[in-house]
Amino acid sequence: MQLTVAGGFLNMNGSIDFSRSPRFHSVPRTAALILVLVMLGQPVFLVAANAQGRAQSRAKKQLAITEDQRIAHVLSRLTFGARPGDFERVKAMGVEAFINQQLDPDSLDAGGVIARLKKLPTLGMATPVIIEQYTPPKPAVVPSPSPAMSPDSATAPPQKVIAQNPLAQTPLISANTNSASMQNEMQMDAKKEEAARMPAVQAAPKPTPPPKNPQMVVTELQRAKLLRAVYSERQLYEMMVDFWENHFSIFANKDDDRYLLTSYDRETIRPFAMGRFRDLLGATAHSPAMLFYLDNWRSSVPRPYAATKTKPAGVDGGLNENYARELMELHTLGVDGGYTQKDVQEVARCFTGWTIQKPNEQGLFLYRPGLHDDGEKIVLGHRILPGGGPADGERVLDILATQPATARFIATKLARRFISDEPPQSIIDRAAAVFLKTDGSIRETLRVIVTSPEFFSTTAYRCKMRSPFEYVAASMRALNAETDGDRPVLDAIGRMGQPVFGRITPDGYADRAEQWLSSGAMIARFNFASALATNRIKGTKIDVARLLSGVDEAKKDSVATKFISLTVSGDLSSRTRAALEKTLQWEPGVNPTTPAASAGANVSVGYDAKLAAKPPAPSAPSYVTELITLLIGSPEFQQR
Repeated sequence: MQLTVAGGFLNMNGSIDFSRSPRFHSVPRTAALILVLVMLGQPVFLVAANAQGRAQSRAKKQLAITEDQRIAHVLSRLTFGARPGDFERVKAMGVEAFINQQLDPDSLDAGGVIARLKKLPTLGMATPVIIEQYTPPKPAVVPSPSPAMSPDSATAPPQKVIAQNPLAQTPLISANTNSASMQNEMQMDAKKEEAARMPAVQAAPKPTPPPKNPQMVVTELQRAKLLRAVYSERQLYEMMVDFWENHFSIFANKDDDRYLLTSYDRETIRPFAMGRFRDLLGATAHSPAMLFYLDNWRSSVPRPYAATKTKPAGVDGGLNENYARELMELHTLGVDGGYTQKDVQEVARCFTGWTIQKPNEQGLFLYRPGLHDDGEKIVLGHRILPGGGPADGERVLDILATQPATARFIATKLARRFISDEPPQSIIDRAAAVFLKTDGSIRETLRVIVTSPEFFSTTAYRCKMRSPFEYVAASMRALNAETDGDRPVLDAIGRMGQPVFGRITPDGYADRAEQWLSSGAMIARFNFASALATNRIKGTKIDVARLLSGVDEAKKDSVATKFISLTVSGDLSSRTRAALEKTLQWEPGVNPTTPAASAGANVSVGYDAKLAAKPPAPSAPSYVTELITLLIGSPEFQQR
């Protein structure tokens, strides 16, 4: 009897037979080895359970981790991954100093990543400019046939002259017929006579500039997110931007949101990511991207109108409850936050008139008094007096931001992000108390979490699984990769199950291991690891020779030690070490050329046939790429 598992077959004796699965033939040898290593006779969904099981078995002890583990822990939790030299740097400055530095992002230099972002012009464009330049052109109107010219129109200005007027201006006729103008006219006549004797030369039409691809707006924003994660010194800040953009999630490809999301990232999330929660909440409420995504821009007080001779009586507008519901369920109180359907309706009434000035032309926030319900409302027991106008919505935000349920909801999500999938109630309670005491200070709430005993406990160490975005960023940081962050890498993240800004529903991606553990997503991770190790991702490159500077490549144990240090800080299980030893034993002695990787393995991350056909660099013997693939694909690296 056999069970299918991750593209192979699990025998009842615990072994895995990949030979009967077509997927095996599209996965490189090392990836197949990793599959065996990861599963080792158990289903894929138990990868994270290994870490959680270790955590639960030690839960009663709450032992402190070693100093080296503390360093590795803060680098894996407060950054997207350690770079070469980061461990030594944090060890020299101290863990506490590193945490304080990351909690103060303005103290860190951002020049390096800014230079990379300058290659993405839409990041600095105002929304109206983005819409103007990247909206697909409307179909050209075909003019009707021109009537035959009458004798009376023979002296009229030629139509060609008017058509070539770039501003469509009416030609001005001078009323001053002085001698100078007469002389100019005579000179023009002489030139016309001379031109008539020359053979006619047809003027080449000016080329029409190609329309800009509207998808480039979203692509450049996705690239910027990845480049910041890989190269920014302000790592904790970028992690918080990522956290809030997932908390206040917007689907990039909902119609006009593709043009509005750039300003959402730049002006709504980034300025407030480490500030005060009420300010961040207010910024999202005013954001045209959010108003469009959750349809509040269409929400208004119902406006009855009387019947006319040509139209029966009816009602214009009406409430849309989408934003009001998600504001309470996903943004503040949580699904168990104590609100009712009546509260949803009252909140929706408070936000009527919060709309957008021409979403497909300007895309700017606008309050329209004529659309607002100015009656009395009651929200969570709080009376909101009539006639408040836009202040009604502001009052709702004040109420929600200071609710104990909101403090617990935000504290729980932050603790889950930085400690474990099931964070201890003790740290949730303390973080919620700090949230309320500091008027919703995100920085101070975060500080109490990342300096807590629960954060530095053995139960929290390596118990979180990296999301696809985190996994790709961590891989590139560990190997000091040079990347442009373009489509091949972005598509690889999407194939792992996390398209950047691609969550269709407003709940954001779940911050739990089971979200990422489908067999297809795991195969995509292994393919990415193989392609990255062999420099077969277009626009991305690792320099193996530089990584092994000072290491004798002939000494395989030394090379393995170096890459173990770069990727997992030396923290390997016995199973992974056994797999590494087998890899080193398979190709003893010489440095053969790197075998061409399977096209099926690389196509998912932007396979380039020309690049694959080039001879491999001599500085990357095959056993080295096998080691890199194995370590980047190992459970220890996928956990943080």
